[in-house]
This record gives sequence, structure tokens and C-alpha cells, in this order.
Amino acid sequence: MDALPSRLADVTLDLLYINAGISGPQDKPASKATAGEVGQLFLTNAVAPIRLAEAMRPRMNQQTGVIAFVSSILGSVEIGPGMGMPLYGASKAALNHLTRSFVEELGDTSLTVLSLHPGWVKTDMGGAEAPLDIETSTRGLAEQVTRAAGQGGHRFIDYQGEPLAW
Repeated sequence: MDALPSRLADVTLDLLYINAGISGPQDKPASKATAGEVGQLFLTNAVAPIRLAEAMRPRMNQQTGVIAFVSSILGSVEIGPGMGMPLYGASKAALNHLTRSFVEELGDTSLTVLSLHPGWVKTDMGGAEAPLDIETSTRGLAEQVTRAAGQGGHRFIDYQGEPLAW
């Protein structure tokens, strides 16, 4: 990641789509997870995405660019509790908080920042019982990113464009 900004020094990005997520110790409550497990979970899901956004911000089209972070409804402190995967949810809540701080530091800009919930998707993490297929989720996410270009601001929305509570 450290070399990426210099490798792309002559490139202007319209979209930076940051998808980082590991489920972490799903079978353990927070009180039983090791420091290493929690550290890796939060580094991967919350800190590394912000580091990448900060490093790549100068490469973004400042008028119509979109930085999209894949978050989760589990990261909503209002909606997420009780939905399962509490450590994962906490890591995505941390991402949401860090993303809001990142946006505050941007100041007055036309750059758009999205925190996206892809839905409960049939993947290795989501499981076979998830109601969404990958194509539906990704098509919806792509539509939201396309709509957001040039709007500016920061929103926490799902793959259908529905706003989510922080």
C-alpha cells in the first residue's frame, strides 16, 4: 500500500472503492477474543481502509470523485446491536467513525464519500441462508456510486440507496 500512491502519481481516479473485511472471531464474545484477533480485525476493517483513502486522496478527481467504503448495517450503533457478529459490527462502527473523521478533515470539497452496506449476501461470510446474490448486491452498489458522483458530502446507505442510521 505504501508504494501505490507513487505508482499512480500520474493517474486521476474517479472512484476509489475500498472493500476490506474479515469476519474475525465469530465464535467468541469480545471477552474471549485475543488481543491479536481483535487487533487484526480492527486493523483490517477500520484502520487500513482509512489509511488507503488518506494516501489516495490526492489522486482523486476533486470535482466528481467518489471514495466508497464497504461498511455494514452491523456497524450502525443504532441498528446493528443484536443482529449478531458483535466484534465484526464494532469494527465496522469504528470504520464509520473514522470515515466521518476523514470527511471532516477534507474540508470544503466536492469529493463524495459513501459508506455502503452491500446487504446480506450469499458469500463465504454471509452464508447460504443470505437472501441476496452477489450480482444483485454489486449491481446495486455500482448504481449508488454512479448516482453519487459529483454530489459531494458523505452518506451511509445500502445497496438500494436507502439511508442507514449511523
